[in-house]
Amino acid sequence: MLRHEGNQIGDSWYYVKDDICHCFYLTCPVSVERHTAWDIAHATSRDLVHWEKHGIVLAKGNEAQWDRNCLSTGSVIEHDGRYWMAYTGQWNALTGKIGMAVSDDLYHWEKVSENPVLVPDEEVVALLGRGSRKFCHWRDPKLIRHDKEIYALVCATSKTAPEDACGAVAICRSTDMTAWDVIGEVQVEPVCQELECPQIYQIEGKYLLLFSCFKDLFSKQMVQKYGDKLRQTSYYMISDSIWGPYRFVPDFRLLPDHCEDPDQNVQYANQLIRMNEKWYILGTVWSDKGDYLADGRELTRIRSNIVE
Repeated sequence: MLRHEGNQIGDSWYYVKDDICHCFYLTCPVSVERHTAWDIAHATSRDLVHWEKHGIVLAKGNEAQWDRNCLSTGSVIEHDGRYWMAYTGQWNALTGKIGMAVSDDLYHWEKVSENPVLVPDEEVVALLGRGSRKFCHWRDPKLIRHDKEIYALVCATSKTAPEDACGAVAICRSTDMTAWDVIGEVQVEPVCQELECPQIYQIEGKYLLLFSCFKDLFSKQMVQKYGDKLRQTSYYMISDSIWGPYRFVPDFRLLPDHCEDPDQNVQYANQLIRMNEKWYILGTVWSDKGDYLADGRELTRIRSNIVE
């Protein structure tokens, strides 16, 4: 597992290159209140168990800059021979803003001068949360490539879905990584107020939309239907098309129900990693005994015969 001594750990994201998994994770000293002062650190592994830490690679800005106080979740993609990291400027800001950093080697990163490059479009998404958390939900950009084009999936709020199920995933598109357009929403079954850390993967001819959610942010209908099976963790939806419609899959075995470490029962902000021809799931465990990123767990089965 990955620990950062003396520090708290937040969400993490990954990029695999030449059989090395590069992990980027939010971190701040234990003396600081969680979720208020994240920087982005870097670590590498060849087995998803043992990690070499490389320190902070992207720091929050100063008081005069757009990404001051607290960075948040992002992702990495390779494009035109360089590596690009999309990241959230502040996860609970009044107006959500997303920036970009660039690297030639995955170890050294520089923020682009055009930042912030991606803000919510009120013609497409709601500018403020419509559920119990009223700030702007515009965060967790996941960079993906589809039909030779680059897209970003962004946690957002639907303008039309019921208030208790208004969680949405915005679709954003770019040709140069710095100029972005918000072009629509992924069609999803309305299930909760926030679809955090949204990701889409194509596995065995199907599309899988992975997201994370807290138990108390699910809709009344979902709570009535699934009750205590819902918890703070990651879930998924299935579709035959990349942009949906996606239907919720009630498979509560994505992670074990009962782990040896009880804190791992609510492992959060999970990501899927393709490494050595296998799929793995990794995520963050928050603990009073010290935060950590759990060892990669091989994903051996997902319903609808996507992974067997």
